[in-house]
Amino acid sequence: MNFIFESITNHPAISWAVIGVVMAIIEVLTPGGFFVPFAAAGIIVAVATAIGVMPESLLWQAVVFLALGLALIPVCRKLLRRYSDKTPDINEY
Repeated sequence: MNFIFESITNHPAISWAVIGVVMAIIEVLTPGGFFVPFAAAGIIVAVATAIGVMPESLLWQAVVFLALGLALIPVCRKLLRRYSDKTPDINEY
């Protein structure tokens, strides 16, 4: 357990990448498209942290993650609607 905490504090970029991947896996297992923006936000924060653009504070990283996730919701919804399956509903007459 101590190893996990030390990994998170020493390598936050890896932690954010894991959060993004876990969110993507959850999205694959559940329908709806809710976790897509947060998976993308996790990957973006991981990359920004790895290249040194993101501040060192975990609080600021979490705030940026939440802000990006909320900002990406309309963008992802629009993309998911555009590229979703266009098969007609069998219940419509």
